[in-house]
Amino acid sequence: MAQQSIQMKQVSRGNYLMRSVLKHNVIFNEGTSGDAAYILTEGKIEISGIMEGHKKVFAVLTPISIFGEMALVLDEGIRTATAIALEDSKVIVVTKNDLLQFMNESPKVISAIITVLVSRLKSTTKKAMKVPSIGMGVVRTLDLFAINGVMKIKYDTTVKSLADTFVTTPENIESYIHGLADQKLLVVGRDRNDTRIIRLRERNLLREVLTRKN
Repeated sequence: MAQQSIQMKQVSRGNYLMRSVLKHNVIFNEGTSGDAAYILTEGKIEISGIMEGHKKVFAVLTPISIFGEMALVLDEGIRTATAIALEDSKVIVVTKNDLLQFMNESPKVISAIITVLVSRLKSTTKKAMKVPSIGMGVVRTLDLFAINGVMKIKYDTTVKSLADTFVTTPENIESYIHGLADQKLLVVGRDRNDTRIIRLRERNLLREVLTRKN
């Protein structure tokens, strides 16, 4: 099988790993553990999985798309799909630290990044009966907002998006959110327009949760 070529490329203000993936090469397999996401800059990537013994294609990605992002959101994230190049492609490898650094340098893109994460998570996890560490996944997602200074988000939209993303019920997501409220890490209330909101109180929500766990 042909080898992938690997090089460092200047992206934004930091050095990120760029991989060239030849047609038909697998980037990652369903069921394996993952510690990075990928940004497709050139080519075409198929995201698929096995359902009831048969292959099902969840999405065919074109530039610019992010995939494999479950690894950035969940602890011990197991790949819920297989990613394979449909044509010669180029991807940027994004670790958790890479993503946080990029968002710190470019805070204006945070909403777009979260939207992409949620959208892609929906398409690649619908087949799952459940996703492990849902509570921590919720914390990690909220943490992406908090550490970048986005301290107020709409309640209903957030609950629905997280429920869809982690393949669970809105009630379960609400229980996690209210648990965080009980710990004084966030407040559930209403804004001046009487829209229900979540107001985050900690700028490093994940660290606070882990500290309190210990």
